Amino acid sequence: MGQDLKTINVDEMSDEEILRYMKQAESSGYTEQQMEAIARQQGVSESQIAKLRRRVEQLRLQMSQQGTESQTGQNLTSGRQGSLQTGSDIFGKDPYEIPEEDLTEEQKKIFGYDLFQRENLNFAPNLNIPTPEDYTLGAGDIIVVDLWGATQIYNRLEVSPEGTIRPDNLSPIYVNGLSIKDAEKKIIDRLSQIYNGLKGENPSIFYQISLGNVRTVNVSVVGEVNQPGNYSLSSLSTVFTSLYAAGGPNEQGTFRNIQLVRDGKLKATIDLYDFLINGFQDNNLRIKSGDVVIVRPFESRVELEGEVKRPGYYEVLDGETFEQLLAYAGGFTNTAYKALVTARRNGLKEREVIDVNASEFNEFEPKDGDIFQITPILDRYRNRVQIDGAVYREGEYELTPGLTLRKLIEKADGLRGDVFMNRATIYRMNEDFSQDVIPIDLGQLMNGTIEDVLLVREDIVSISSIYSLREEYIVQISGEVLEGGVYPFFRRMTVQDLIILAGGLTEGASGAMVEISRRNTSPSLNTMAEIITVQVDKSLSLSAEDRNIMLQPFDQIYIRKTPGYTIQQQVTVEGEVIAPGTYSISRKDERISDILKRAQGLTTYAYPEGAILVRKTEFSSSKTNDQISQEYLQQLRSKLLSDESALKNISQTRLIERLNKIQNKIAPNNEADVVGSRVRKENILDIQEQDSLIRDIEIKEEEPTVLDLVKILDAPGSKYDYIVKEGDVISIPPKLETVRIAGEVISPLNVRYDEDYDFKNYINDAGGFTAVAKKGRSYVQYPNGRSKQTRRFLFFKFYPKVEPGSTIFVSRRPDREPVNFQAIIAAAGSVATLALVVDRLSN
Repeated sequence: MGQDLKTINVDEMSDEEILRYMKQAESSGYTEQQMEAIARQQGVSESQIAKLRRRVEQLRLQMSQQGTESQTGQNLTSGRQGSLQTGSDIFGKDPYEIPEEDLTEEQKKIFGYDLFQRENLNFAPNLNIPTPEDYTLGAGDIIVVDLWGATQIYNRLEVSPEGTIRPDNLSPIYVNGLSIKDAEKKIIDRLSQIYNGLKGENPSIFYQISLGNVRTVNVSVVGEVNQPGNYSLSSLSTVFTSLYAAGGPNEQGTFRNIQLVRDGKLKATIDLYDFLINGFQDNNLRIKSGDVVIVRPFESRVELEGEVKRPGYYEVLDGETFEQLLAYAGGFTNTAYKALVTARRNGLKEREVIDVNASEFNEFEPKDGDIFQITPILDRYRNRVQIDGAVYREGEYELTPGLTLRKLIEKADGLRGDVFMNRATIYRMNEDFSQDVIPIDLGQLMNGTIEDVLLVREDIVSISSIYSLREEYIVQISGEVLEGGVYPFFRRMTVQDLIILAGGLTEGASGAMVEISRRNTSPSLNTMAEIITVQVDKSLSLSAEDRNIMLQPFDQIYIRKTPGYTIQQQVTVEGEVIAPGTYSISRKDERISDILKRAQGLTTYAYPEGAILVRKTEFSSSKTNDQISQEYLQQLRSKLLSDESALKNISQTRLIERLNKIQNKIAPNNEADVVGSRVRKENILDIQEQDSLIRDIEIKEEEPTVLDLVKILDAPGSKYDYIVKEGDVISIPPKLETVRIAGEVISPLNVRYDEDYDFKNYINDAGGFTAVAKKGRSYVQYPNGRSKQTRRFLFFKFYPKVEPGSTIFVSRRPDREPVNFQAIIAAAGSVATLALVVDRLSN
């Protein structure tokens, strides 16, 4: 063929190159299978052979669709062509398709209804199977005659409408109605007249007769199907294929009695349940042109509800029993009550209920309209007892004959160490579903002092823990420790132990100012709490006297701060100063001028008139509100769970379990504002809500503060010189050269500052006022945050002075309501009426 096949890369070959190889194969008399065998002998990989096969099939399909399939393509491959059905130009019918999610609830309940609605189950015939021996030839079929040996011949012969084929140099051969096997004998007998090598004991010519492209047959699908009509299908199609094309039986159609009529006679009856249940397709016959598939209405349909694996509607035939029906539904679920099934049946005048016992399943015959209800077993236990509380294995146990309370405790691996021995409780359910409470002295029971208690079905034994009958013991530490909060109480715990649990003291802690607040146990009504003062040094050592003071449950320990100890607080200076940056406040009365002096003063480019102070508001500070509540128990639980140490003993594990059972936990309050700040904020919001004339007030954590830096620098320490606070930012801009005009002007813009300009000059530069401008409400906002509004005296307006960096803002006149003449007339009428009444009263 002129090229080493081992070097061929199919991905790089064009369609023209593949067609050229196809022509070479035709001229050499090779079939596709023979070409593949030659390629393998020359070392071509299987992947390249598979790619070439797909490319050839694609080209053949394209040529077939364009009606230009060449004889070369026919000679290269013996594969078949065919489709499920023709387009709408022949019969006007396409396969009926409906998405499975669009099925109605009624359709979904019909067993087997979705069989013909699935895209991935279309029953299309397989065109690549060997030619079936019982296949009956007809007009339109293509017979492939392949001879090799002493003679190389490959012919594709189409059966004519008269039912004949005509090999070269021979008269027509009639094959219509013959099977492929009978046609093969007839064709070879005729070919042997000119090819002697086909006959004899040692033939020199070998042959193969097979089916090429298959013909199209016309079939009618009528009756209770979703889309009845005539369909054009491949001659290899079956009854199932035609049903798929018509969308299968509809809601009224039968699945058990589908009839195939051929030449006016009943050819076969198809039961789709054989395929759905067992996968049998014995009656799924191949269709012929002129066949009619009839789907009649169902005769008997019943419904299965409840505890079956496939509840829904099922067709039953005469003589079928409930046992067979149950098999169609997949059988009972594992929770079904199998001893008795209730059937609701339609009688002649009214409905009736029929009980079907398990022994009657293989005899009871369902009738049309029956509804079978399969109920679940009862949600109760025949032999269960339960135990919970202070035992090692809580849960459910089997009630064995003679099981007593003591034996049940032994089954639960015995009592835990935290058990409350004075009392256990048995909750017993009576036959009338009332409940009794049986108290037991657990200590005497375990000692054998009292008689053991025999348990009955559904008894619940509750054994309390000593910790579940009292408050959870905790201690609290706050103040100058690294991790204040709530901690579990341990016996013989001291202040030193708790400080260690809290991560130690902070740098500002005063060991001489440690207080223990203890719950009052004194009978004196005047005492609120017992206060104990101890001393702890930096090494966490206690004095000999304080070392004997042991903490008690619910103690609160306060670690005070050393007098005069403060944490550094900073202010920031930015902009045009010699040394900008962050500065710590050195004393409580330090002022802005002092900070600027430490910053080496202003640069030559500074614009002090535009300086501004950004200060935190009183709403930005917050601190924790310390009080014992469910919140602290939640914190305690978080601490224990976050501890990655493996050194947890069983008491800590039990403590976590108890904290997990605490209900109505309160999440930690992350906003806990200082009380005064919170109240002031709420007052502002209340005023805003009650007074509709006040615009919305945005409460911020930091706000700009008007700053007159020129006066501060002229008179340090004056009333204009603010005392700095933590978080202050002093911002000094460079010299400003522009003025911004905004609001109701023709062209809002920024313009160059001109000391000869006044307010109106800048407005003129912006095009003047708009028609809706309210000139008297115009104002100037200076770069330091201060604002000045236009003043009015008699008929004169005095506009504020404009400085570099200022913003001129022109307000908008509020919209006026249009004149309502009807309201004016009504008001005038009311005045006239009032005047008439007054006149008559005066007379």
